[in-house]
Order: sequence, then C-alpha cells, then structure tokens
Amino acid sequence: VLTLGRDDLLHNWRTSLPPDAPNRFLVNIQPDQLPALEQFFSEHQIKAPPLFPMVRGRLSAINGKAVTPEDYTDPRAKRLLEREFNLSWATEMQPGNQLVTGSWWAKGDADQAVLSVEEGIAKTVGIKLGDKLTYDVAGSSFTASVTSLRKVDWDSFRVNFFVVAPPGVLESYPASYVTSFHLPPERAEVMNQLV
Repeated sequence: VLTLGRDDLLHNWRTSLPPDAPNRFLVNIQPDQLPALEQFFSEHQIKAPPLFPMVRGRLSAINGKAVTPEDYTDPRAKRLLEREFNLSWATEMQPGNQLVTGSWWAKGDADQAVLSVEEGIAKTVGIKLGDKLTYDVAGSSFTASVTSLRKVDWDSFRVNFFVVAPPGVLESYPASYVTSFHLPPERAEVMNQLV
C-alpha cells in the first residue's frame, strides 16, 4: 500500500510540473565566477537563467527582543532559529510569489531598510507586518522593518527566499549566487563541462 501510494503521489507531482521546470541547481556561485558562467551558457546555447544573490544571516531579534530556539515550543520554529536564513535582494517580486499583505517596494526605495517575508515562516516564528527584524550576518547586524508578507510557490523549483530586501540593504555583506534552470536530458553531459 505504501509503495502504491508513494508511486501515485510521485506521478501526480511530476505531471503537475511544467515540462520546462528547473531540473538543475547551481549554488555557492562566487561573484568572480559570474562572467564565466554567463559565457558558458552563451557558448552552449542555453538560455541564461536569472542569478540570485544570497546572504546568510541568523535572526537574532524581533522588535528589539532577542529570540532563541528555546523561546518556541514548535519544533519547526526551533529549527528555523537554530540555522541561518538565506536572505536575498531584488527590485521586483519573483514569479510564483504573491503578495498576501503589505506592499512591495518601488524602484526608488533602494537602500530602504525594509523586508518582505514568506507568510509560512512569518506565522511559524510569529512575525507580523511592521515588525523590526534584526539579523546577524558574518558577525555584524542589521535591522529592517517587515513591509510585506508573500505566499511562495515552493513546488515551482524556482529559486525562492524566505526573506527578501530591496537593493542597497544587503550588498555590503558576503554573498554568493544561486540559480535553477531546465536542461533537457539529452544534454546532461553539459553539466560535466560546467563543473
């Protein structure tokens, strides 16, 4: 029964994905590797996927009050507070993200200390619109206000983040890049060349 149920779930999941859903993921791309990566995609006639900056930060306070895993009874909340979050920045909201409450920043809002948070993690950790979140990033901290909550389609296999800031907030911190893209099975050897 478990095998049949598992196979049925996997089949339904696979058939619900679009045929060009990302099936390759690149992580920990360093800033100095970006030009060579873009050139590689061009030389191999692969549509260059969007590259997303990623900064690792640990949530240390909400509204000036320190938070620790011990403050929560929910096991998921505890796990989230024990690890670093993947933070990113973007001018526009990614496809597959939908604003639930609040507002996304305008292009002129660069450098504003504001954040958009995924609604599920906000509920789990107890984050609300207007809260001021403090993150520790590589030994220094920054504080920003939550101006929107987003629903994220995690099943899209696109790169998504729990927390996003506008440009100008996170760029001074160490960042790597991440992306996902679709590579037809008959071109799998390209990944060996890329690596």
